[in-house]
Amino acid sequence: MKLNPLPSAAKLLTAAAGILLLTLGCASTPGSNSLYVHPNADWSNYQRVAVLPLENYTNERFAAERLREVLNVEINAQGLFEALELGEVNRMLRAQMLVNLAEIGPAETKALGAALGVQALLQGSVMEFDERRTGSVNLPDIALSLRLVDVETGLVIWAVTDARAGAKLATRLFGVGEESRTEASVRLVREVLETLE
Repeated sequence: MKLNPLPSAAKLLTAAAGILLLTLGCASTPGSNSLYVHPNADWSNYQRVAVLPLENYTNERFAAERLREVLNVEINAQGLFEALELGEVNRMLRAQMLVNLAEIGPAETKALGAALGVQALLQGSVMEFDERRTGSVNLPDIALSLRLVDVETGLVIWAVTDARAGAKLATRLFGVGEESRTEASVRLVREVLETLE
């Protein structure tokens, strides 16, 4: 038995639907970005920054360390600032006996900035670092909140909260192009740092 070919209108409709699915599948799920930039921020004043340990509000024990490492590498890779080596920052935090970084005030910020030779401190928290399994695919959910603090004034000059949730449409529909938590972390950090440019 011979099958009749699809009418040309049906062929066009099928092709258009396929192109639409591929286009949507290449786009990542957008995050929910909140951004603040101090109206008087002069980015030329900031050449060196220190990325402080991030607070971890997740159940993943090493989430904050992993995202801090990604942040440090990406800041240097993008040439935004010179981010100090994390071991040097950790040594100085121990020397200054700073434990609860969420509660450091302007005096401690200024002293730490002077000791490290930086113009700003990058602080923040990891609010989510999970991976959901839906069918045969893993869907990473990562949320990050960051703030850049001027060491002289103690003012927040930049703050952002963003998330990367779920997966690409192609992953959800066909199980292809799956994104790991590490890949999602790098993409989220890059998106967040783009708001500094």
